Amino acid sequence: MKNGLKMLWSILFLAIFLPYTAILLMNGRQGVSREEKLPDREYQVLAGLLQEDLSWMDEETLCLMAVLIRTELVRTGTSVMEEPQVRQTAYEAACDAVKKTCGKVITIDGEYRALPWHGISAGRTRAGILLGEEYSYIHAVECQEDRESEDYLRVFRMDRKTFLQILQGENTAHQEWEKPELERDSSDYVTRVRLGDEMLQGESVRALLHLPSSCFYVDDSEEILRITVKGNGHGFGISLYTADRMIREGMCWEEVIQKFYENAECITLF
Repeated sequence: MKNGLKMLWSILFLAIFLPYTAILLMNGRQGVSREEKLPDREYQVLAGLLQEDLSWMDEETLCLMAVLIRTELVRTGTSVMEEPQVRQTAYEAACDAVKKTCGKVITIDGEYRALPWHGISAGRTRAGILLGEEYSYIHAVECQEDRESEDYLRVFRMDRKTFLQILQGENTAHQEWEKPELERDSSDYVTRVRLGDEMLQGESVRALLHLPSSCFYVDDSEEILRITVKGNGHGFGISLYTADRMIREGMCWEEVIQKFYENAECITLF
């Protein structure tokens, strides 16, 4: 009987504590969901941070991301729906970044404002004034470092018929081909595309064609179009690739924020 009870207890012990022990060994104590006892807002920051690709970032770049996400959560009053998964890559590093920056947010002239960011610029970020006067605090910043990214330049190919069908609908079978006219901003991103008598917004074309950026060029010298794209993302605000390079070269994340946003100030919430 005693041997049977010992066996039953052993099975129960393994069933209850082995999963905890395995996670603890892989992730440290903070790898066990909410055992870290983070405040609810900080837990939301962690969840938002873990939705990003963090694998290539310096630990200070993670701190920068944590502050940007926390600021957006406070500004909009929203929350992240997804729960952070303890086995996600970079969980520990993300958790450390959240704790190191706990409560820190960014204000512009004492107010919470949108602080956009993107993966890789086209070599220069876009001036916020393009979005409206209220976004004039977003600087256009030279980001030559972005040109060194493996994902800076990509090429896509598409036949003319498919190109027209995507942008103008199915009734284009007999339409005579005209090369699209591309209008650009000062950072080389396409702002508008003219197709015959129709005018489309650059970001709309980017979304329809599933391009990584609206800084693109169309070569129509052959039946199969060659679409060359620079950068990744909308191009406004912080380029994360350049920010990471700046940080690795000795700049602190507070200085990075001030470089991309005018009159940016870091404060701590209580």
